[in-house]
Amino acid sequence: MIRFPALLGCLAVVLGCLTAPAAQAAAPTVTVNPAGSGHVGQGFAGFSYEKDRVGAGMFDAADADLVRLFRLLGPSVLRIGGNLVDIVNWNPKGAGGSATEVARPDVVRLAAFLRATGWQVIYGINLKTNTPANAADEAQFAARTLGSSLLAFEIGNEPNFYRTEQTYEQSYEDYVGAIRAKVPGARFDGPGVTNGHSAWLAPFTAKEKDNGLAVLTMHSYIGDQTTGTIPGMLASNGSGVFSKDQEALRDAKAAGHIPQWRMSEANSYYHGGTAGVSNVQAAALWTLDFMRGIAARDGDGVNFHGGTSTQFPLNYSPIVYSGLTPTGVQGVYYGELLWRLAGTGALHAATVSGAADLTAWGIGNNLVLNNKGTSAQTLTVTLSSRAATAAEYVLTAPALNSTAITIAGSGVDQHGSFHPTPNSLRVHGKTLSVTVPAGSATLLVTS
Repeated sequence: MIRFPALLGCLAVVLGCLTAPAAQAAAPTVTVNPAGSGHVGQGFAGFSYEKDRVGAGMFDAADADLVRLFRLLGPSVLRIGGNLVDIVNWNPKGAGGSATEVARPDVVRLAAFLRATGWQVIYGINLKTNTPANAADEAQFAARTLGSSLLAFEIGNEPNFYRTEQTYEQSYEDYVGAIRAKVPGARFDGPGVTNGHSAWLAPFTAKEKDNGLAVLTMHSYIGDQTTGTIPGMLASNGSGVFSKDQEALRDAKAAGHIPQWRMSEANSYYHGGTAGVSNVQAAALWTLDFMRGIAARDGDGVNFHGGTSTQFPLNYSPIVYSGLTPTGVQGVYYGELLWRLAGTGALHAATVSGAADLTAWGIGNNLVLNNKGTSAQTLTVTLSSRAATAAEYVLTAPALNSTAITIAGSGVDQHGSFHPTPNSLRVHGKTLSVTVPAGSATLLVTS
């Protein structure tokens, strides 16, 4: 016979087992490594445009709106090239103002625009339908007119599509020799090949490192615009699709003692990007992770392709236009802007625990938290150094596929107006708590 008190004791044990609370998962944390693992300098986040935009008159110091939109991200680097660099040629006797050629008045207008914005330019020169003598004439006028705004000359565009490395090398050297005869000390970039052709880098660098090569370059896209999806875009930075080329650029830069490497043309999906993917909030988050990958591999910057084009609708363009008139900005621009607000300095890796869809890194004393997930993340953050306060800039939108993007409560309008109002967070030594909304990024600027 079971006694009543004993029965109660057994029931208590059973009920206790049934009602005991489940063990809670540890709160997500981010710990910033105090040691630097790269460097972010001025001019990291730049633009790339087709060469025909020079003759068309897009770059005009009188366009106050475009000047302000450039200055928000600058001073930085504008690369002029693209497919049309090998179609649009130099006409030293031209009147200017034609998208089918570049003439002296067009270069004078570009120079004034660069002075107004504080930007430098990588100036592309036609290789495919040109001669070394004509190229040298253009380079001589451009060097004299652009002055310190000229970072480097670029010879042709994506030569892997129509030449072998050896045949490109011969043409490149013919053009470089002709240009340097008229512009002693001229600097060049190259080879400017596309994804998957990093095998060109080692031989090109070995041959050209003492021939004015100042910037090693490649071009980078995820894939064709017909394949573009938001999940595919966001996953690409961790998939290895970019890392092999970035590491090859890092290694070639070190082996040849080249001053810098840039991804001189890049964006999400080539042939203009995918509407609803390349122009929305998700593209801003993708842009941040893409730039982080370049900086972590000793890169010096990236030029996101955009503007207007006679070839494709440019859904991925950082700045959007009606003709030559800027009408606003979209996803990639906002990613570049948050990066610019993070400032310059050592790049710091960060360890993320308990938040699978979140990446984090430090720039100087500041921190970027990039949450691609569908849930908000409340994080305990350990900074790389002590601080008293942190200004919180949240890059967010109603959804990943939304174009209604803001940073610290402010969008950027077509006039370049931007008025963020960051929140202030208290830091306890090196520790603070912050909540990053779903599908958003947060920049903490510490002091």
